[in-house]
Amino acid sequence: MAAARRWATGVVRLVVSAAAAEGRGHVSRAIALAEALRARRLDTELVCLRGSLTEGESNRLAALDVSLAVDGAPRERPAVVVVDLPEPNESIDLPPGVRHFVFDDRETFRGVADVVVQPSLPKWSGSARAGRVLAGLAFVPLAARVRDLAVTAAPIASHGDLESRQARVIACFGGSDPFRVTERLVRAIASGPWQATIVVGASYAGSTADWPIEPVRDPPDLLERLAACDVAILGGGTMKFEAACLGRPAVLVAAADDQLAVGPAYGATGAARWLGDGRTIDPANVQRAVVRLLGDAEDRRTMGRRARALVDGLGADRLAEVIETLMPLVTSRPIGS
Repeated sequence: MAAARRWATGVVRLVVSAAAAEGRGHVSRAIALAEALRARRLDTELVCLRGSLTEGESNRLAALDVSLAVDGAPRERPAVVVVDLPEPNESIDLPPGVRHFVFDDRETFRGVADVVVQPSLPKWSGSARAGRVLAGLAFVPLAARVRDLAVTAAPIASHGDLESRQARVIACFGGSDPFRVTERLVRAIASGPWQATIVVGASYAGSTADWPIEPVRDPPDLLERLAACDVAILGGGTMKFEAACLGRPAVLVAAADDQLAVGPAYGATGAARWLGDGRTIDPANVQRAVVRLLGDAEDRRTMGRRARALVDGLGADRLAEVIETLMPLVTSRPIGS
């Protein structure tokens, strides 16, 4: 007799915010997770509580056949609600009996959840009640495209390579950069002895008219640019993990308060060089750090290898696997069994 088959059923609801002051990292993580959930054929919807998605983000969801729910519209009762918000204690629609999955980077969640995820630190020390804790860089959700690019990313340039061509440096401080870290550092970055690319996100609202270099706004090939750089200058948010998966040496500064808590710990892993708060740091210190890193090929190789070993790009798949275990199961037998 043919064996019964069991599969997960129901909807996974991803709850995020895209307000300009909150950055784009939460949306980026949710879309990467949606990609992994759809690969497991799990119905998925995304609810954006504030702000709006960029055209590129909306297109990625549409390609995945993930619905973008308008807040307040009737929805199917979800089986699992995944909350990825700057404030994890924010009141949301959580029907009784629905499984609760929470990202808690700052360890401020005080409620009850089936699963708590702390992807930025090696352990979680929050006060909430959690059925299961997933902590560490193994659970950083990245798009599969990052992992694919890592396979073909250029090797770390040798000293001889950089004598024959200009070093390529890319700088990006998040999708919105609400504290204008880019504006503070752009002159120091643009005046260095390298080919500089300054990237601002779609939500960046500052003026760039008097900058010494024309920034690139929300380029569709940002990951390819990152994979080809010799050193990245980044904020302490999600993009540092993309650089790590691509094996790129990086210097990091905080572009928001929440990055101050996780930046030093990440720098201590050897995956990047942590410089401090980008809102107050002397721009000359950033330039000096890049000069030193570009001048030491072995340091860059060691950093790139360490980063790639720590962030393998499989975090979204690991999270999706756990979410699937929370879903209701349906059992059926083939006709004639």
